[in-house]
Amino acid sequence: MKNLFLAAALCAAGMAAAGAQDGPPPEKMWVGEFNVDGKATAIVLHDRSITKDVPSVIDVPAMGARDMPFTTYEMTPTGAKFAVQGGPDLYTFDGVTTKAGMAGKMTQGAKVGEFKLVPILANDATLNRSLSGSYQVAPGHVIDMGMMSELGGQIVFLDQKTLREGALYPLTASHFVSGPTLGIPYPFAINIEFVKDAQGGVSGLRWSENGRVVNAKKIAPHRVEDVTVVNGDVTLKGTLLVPLSKGPHPAIVFAHGSGAARRDVAMWNTFFVRQAIAVLSLDKRGAGESSGDWRKASLDDIAGDWLAGVAMLKQRSDIDAKRIGVHGSSQGGWTAPMMAVRSKDIAYVIVRAGSASTVADTMAFEIAWSVREAGLSEADAQEAEAESRKLFKLAGAPWSDFKAAATPLQAKRWAKSAWVLGMSEHGWGRPWSALNGPYDPASTLAKVKVPVLWFLGDLDHNVPSAASARLLAAAKAASGNKHFTVVRIPNAGHAFLESTTGNNSEFVHKTSMAAGYWDKMEGWLGQHGFSRR
Repeated sequence: MKNLFLAAALCAAGMAAAGAQDGPPPEKMWVGEFNVDGKATAIVLHDRSITKDVPSVIDVPAMGARDMPFTTYEMTPTGAKFAVQGGPDLYTFDGVTTKAGMAGKMTQGAKVGEFKLVPILANDATLNRSLSGSYQVAPGHVIDMGMMSELGGQIVFLDQKTLREGALYPLTASHFVSGPTLGIPYPFAINIEFVKDAQGGVSGLRWSENGRVVNAKKIAPHRVEDVTVVNGDVTLKGTLLVPLSKGPHPAIVFAHGSGAARRDVAMWNTFFVRQAIAVLSLDKRGAGESSGDWRKASLDDIAGDWLAGVAMLKQRSDIDAKRIGVHGSSQGGWTAPMMAVRSKDIAYVIVRAGSASTVADTMAFEIAWSVREAGLSEADAQEAEAESRKLFKLAGAPWSDFKAAATPLQAKRWAKSAWVLGMSEHGWGRPWSALNGPYDPASTLAKVKVPVLWFLGDLDHNVPSAASARLLAAAKAASGNKHFTVVRIPNAGHAFLESTTGNNSEFVHKTSMAAGYWDKMEGWLGQHGFSRR
């Protein structure tokens, strides 16, 4: 899922993100397509030969194939020869490098075709930071864009009017392109030329799409500060975005999702600063530049890390200490309410795609949907969910007990779709599940007294949205909180992309986010006095 906006699509449970890394190995990326029998198929080549003993790989996004190893691979300054086994066919490529990129002959088994590739510049953090921001096409029409850590610092954009979303690929330091869908980068559907002013600062952009060209002015100026936050023996590094308008400013802290989440979360950073809200985003403990280890941490520990960020904000004269809120995504749906209960310094809570069910139930629900998405029966899905719940209860038991329960299940048709069966004797999965699996957010939610805005995607396969809606309604009644709003977004999966099924396999072909999240959040912040409005 890395190329499908991992930060947005990571599972609420924290375990499906186990493979998330702080970034791919150094590489030169090429994007393009091969054409056989008049049918073009997009490909992404990751040339990692710069690093010894790190194999280069290829992606075929439309086929759901990622990190496919080459059977042979040779890259030179003048061209390349490589081959990859795809099902029964061997795909061979023999190309020559030109000024435009690389092109040549390819074969698919006995069929002969052609291919072309375009080189993509490596992500430049300093450059991408300067290009990130909000760009106004016209009043009421803004494009937010920012770096996304999970994509190696690549820029991701969101057109707030059309809700078109995509990743930007740099061809030069000022010319960026985007593909036809979220997961398919070629052929280029969007061309963006960033424009600088006389002082060399980025002042706007020229956007070309479908023969139409529009100009946009960069708005919402702000400064970006590197910050350090300490919580006990853990040192957290991150960034603080502060509007250049007159302060003190309201502020928001990100409670990230699962896995090794880091500070840059694309258009979320720039959206909030555009509301004249200071934005604090920290690398999770054990991720990026932060110390510690999230694999050994409880959810309460993680909530404490984010609260240490709140404490830092309170000490600043440019921050309004009475208007500091938290935005929790996915796993952040558990830690954000914890923050509001533990500290009177939290003025409000916003949650996107968060579960109100127990951690174990949420993870089992997620596994059941993995089985369904694999094409197996509903009976298989329900059995996998039930057996997974039993295994999560055994996570803290002796290894012999867990192994005895898990081993017979390896023969089940759904075994490959149930990651809980892969938890090992000495890995981090079992202790993490034993520590966090039993957590039931019901009692925490019932104690939240500050305004809450909670979004659920009706087609979310990582969060039991229907059950969560019922539990949130009960929490609202128990808390007596009259400002507890739950918004259910139809046709939206966990990443809040517009969807018809919620299946992960859809994401690669999608282009837009579902309606009802960004505009509702902007209005709610203004109505409650937490933004400039």
